Amino acid sequence: MRKVLLLAAIAVLLAQTSTVRAGGFNIYELGSRAAALGGAFTATADDASAIFYNPAGMAFQPDGWQFSLNISPLTPGTKFSRAEGATAIQYPGDVESETAGNWFFPTGVYITYKKAAWSGGLGFFTPYGLGVEWDRKDTFSGRPLSTNAEIQGYYLSPVVTFQPHQRFALSVGGHLVKTNLTLENIVTANLGTGTDVTNVADVKIDGTSKWSVGLAAALMYKPVDQLTIGVNYKMGVTNEFRDQDATVTQRLTGSSDIDDAVAATLGDMLGTQNVSGDLDFPDLVVGALRYDFSPAFSLEFDYAWFGWSAFDEVVLSFENGETSTLEENYEDAWQLRFGGEYHYTDQLRFMIGYAHDETPQPKASMSALLPDANRNDYSLGFTWTSGSGRYDLTAGYMYVDFEDRDTLENGVGQNYDGFDGAYSTNTHIITLAYTRRF
Repeated sequence: MRKVLLLAAIAVLLAQTSTVRAGGFNIYELGSRAAALGGAFTATADDASAIFYNPAGMAFQPDGWQFSLNISPLTPGTKFSRAEGATAIQYPGDVESETAGNWFFPTGVYITYKKAAWSGGLGFFTPYGLGVEWDRKDTFSGRPLSTNAEIQGYYLSPVVTFQPHQRFALSVGGHLVKTNLTLENIVTANLGTGTDVTNVADVKIDGTSKWSVGLAAALMYKPVDQLTIGVNYKMGVTNEFRDQDATVTQRLTGSSDIDDAVAATLGDMLGTQNVSGDLDFPDLVVGALRYDFSPAFSLEFDYAWFGWSAFDEVVLSFENGETSTLEENYEDAWQLRFGGEYHYTDQLRFMIGYAHDETPQPKASMSALLPDANRNDYSLGFTWTSGSGRYDLTAGYMYVDFEDRDTLENGVGQNYDGFDGAYSTNTHIITLAYTRRF
């Protein structure tokens, strides 16, 4: 039984492995215009959301104050088909499962100020505001690993930009990061009823990391009027989780003999224990090209690289002095993003975009907690600007299609916990923004 608690605690920090990716829990759509362009915005960055996508872009915007509120309501959905054989024996329960239809609301709030060659700003955004909650928790076959994982990351990002030449700007800044998370799973036991198991305890882990600090830098260069080059760098951070609460609550069956036996087996695991661990996140580098074919039409291409090979294991420490190591063995990953924009009139613009995102997650790491896969994003939207030019309204839509993926290799299960099967995921994202210039 002690291993069950170890797995639960490991899963808590494993939930964090998604916090730098565009897949999994991470949301890159923290600016509505950028989302409508498929995230290809690093060489555009022409509103206050530049703080997230490329702060150097502030230098090429008008002097004065600018405020932008962006919200991206989304609803992800995953279906799972459990493999037969050893997985069915080890994890009895529903053969077919799906996640609950929850909505999440990642938000980006930005304020900037520019005067002559200098500009600066502050951004607050929640790029990690998702969860994986499985429907029919009590019969979900993966319930010993996870029934619900929720994560909310808070980023506070101050930046400053200097423009030494009309065609070039450089930005430096940083980000303060704090993350809250909740993980729930169910302890099962075979009580002598053949292959059936009984749910005997609930595990819930609540965690809040310490504030982490990372550096950021960006540049924008216009060698000619039609061509813009953008580069954005965000340094990885280390999230430190200290003395997080892991609570185990017994489920009573109504039989005193069985309940007493379960309580004796769980022993001092009942109640609340503490677990601690650190997790390192990789660097992110984005390079982009934008070309204006005419005053009305432009295209942008972005390439993003994540140094995920740095994430090879998670080491956890427990209050009783025990430690546990989880092998992950992630690989470096990349994204390709394309966006096109057409100015229909001075007040109305239309955007369209596409992105391809390669997963860094090996098959062995796929689980009920984080079933990641390569994904393709398709987006569109529009921006309406008031006649005075003082404010913009933007709306868009993105469909995220994760490629179907399973944990089998030549018919042999690869999952580290023996929980093998096939996953199918998609997400619908609505993006809305209000931008005001002063």
